[in-house]
Amino acid sequence: MKIDLQLYKNKSFLYFWISTWVTALGDSIFVISLTWMLIEKTGSPSIVGTYLFIIGVSKLLFILIGGVIVDKIHAKQLLIYSNILRAGTIILFLVIISNQNTEIWLFYVIGAVFGIIDAVAEPAGISCRTQIVEKQFYTQSMGLLMTAGNVSAVVGPMIAAGLIAIGSTELAILINAITFIIAATLLTRVKFVYEGEDLEKTANDPMIKSVIAGFQYFIKTPIILVMAVFAFFANAAVGATLISIPFLAKDLGFGVEGFGLMNTSIAIGSVLGGIVLSMISIKNPKPYMTLFTCFLQGLCIVCIGITGNLWLLLFLIASMGFFEAAVNVIAPSVNHMIIPKKLFGRVISVMILVMSGSVPLSQAASGWIMESTGPSEIFIYGGSIEILAAVITFSFPFVRRFGERKVSDDLATK
Repeated sequence: MKIDLQLYKNKSFLYFWISTWVTALGDSIFVISLTWMLIEKTGSPSIVGTYLFIIGVSKLLFILIGGVIVDKIHAKQLLIYSNILRAGTIILFLVIISNQNTEIWLFYVIGAVFGIIDAVAEPAGISCRTQIVEKQFYTQSMGLLMTAGNVSAVVGPMIAAGLIAIGSTELAILINAITFIIAATLLTRVKFVYEGEDLEKTANDPMIKSVIAGFQYFIKTPIILVMAVFAFFANAAVGATLISIPFLAKDLGFGVEGFGLMNTSIAIGSVLGGIVLSMISIKNPKPYMTLFTCFLQGLCIVCIGITGNLWLLLFLIASMGFFEAAVNVIAPSVNHMIIPKKLFGRVISVMILVMSGSVPLSQAASGWIMESTGPSEIFIYGGSIEILAAVITFSFPFVRRFGERKVSDDLATK
């Protein structure tokens, strides 16, 4: 582990990084702008909630198909097409509403289209990195991409709010379309190096056969299966705590100001984590690094549930964000080291389905539990679950010793 700036000399990665940054910024502006337009048009929380639900569900429903498509078509082309399709969809939407047609179903259709596009674009974006940078730069490149996403999540809503204030919601949405066109243009400058397995071998395989192949690899590769199940519980814990933050601020008497500071602390911690890991090169990321980071994050979450001091609370929440950024850098880099390129899209889509499936369940459950307990208990329970999951997963010898030649050879023959 050392500071290494060689990655910054890779022009293709820099174009890809800037494109990812612009896309993330556009996504952030889009969600805020269209959600605000819905509020202006309807004033109904249930309609806004349904719109966001449709985006999430449509993505989950199509994520497996998206993974198959990524393994059949070069990821660069998919990302360019997805950005062009996003821009075209937004422009078409603006043309329709300019004729005073603002039926609610139109918003739902837009949400579904974007969810389906995300189902292809997300695994394609993850796959791209391995075809641009060498293995020794996996964590460092992921750190830069994570920083781009985190900064966009902070800056995007501010830009959207400013555009709406000085112009209109339609102006903010139009700017969003322009960001996707810029991102697609930047991607044309990226040169991909296709190494290892021939990505064209699965091009003519039937869809069902391709999906099954991804599931089979996922189930038959112990390290991938166990780490995905661990992530299911870790993400459940973090998801439950995130929805509990506003209730914690209210319970402790910190009000909306405290709630704002808590959200800012998470963002600051995430950005710092991304920046630190973008400067450091971890040549051989291991699963135990993910588990250790999650263990520390779990401790922070438990402490959040215990303390009542605002400044200590903000430090712990920032630390939680820092560790979350570290996990989101290290864990994907480990996956890139293990999964064959010809199967990567299909396997990673199965992993996304498993790992993210717990979040809506845990958020709903935390809401019910808070009715009879309180937000502090949610943090204590959530942190304890993450700590316990990390300890149990670390107890498996093939996880703890992953990377040793004998263990790696044994896993490869299973």
